[in-house]
Amino acid sequence: MNDIRHQYHRLDGWMRNLSRIQYAVLVGLMSALSVLAIGTLMGDSVTFEAVAMGLSLTIVYYAWNPNQED
Repeated sequence: MNDIRHQYHRLDGWMRNLSRIQYAVLVGLMSALSVLAIGTLMGDSVTFEAVAMGLSLTIVYYAWNPNQED
C-alpha cells in the first residue's frame, strides 16, 4: 500500500510542476485518447468527438489553470 501511495505522490508532484501549457496539453491528450479508446471498444467512429473533446479541455484547462496556487 505504501508503494502505491508513493507512486501516486510522485505522479502528483510531477504533474503539479508542469507548466500551464504542458498541463493543459496533457489533459487534452489524455481525454482525447480516452474518448477514442472507449469509442473503439463500443465499435463507433468517434474521431471528431475525440478531437473536439481534446481541444475543448486543452483550452479550458489553459484558460482557468487549475494548478495555480493562490
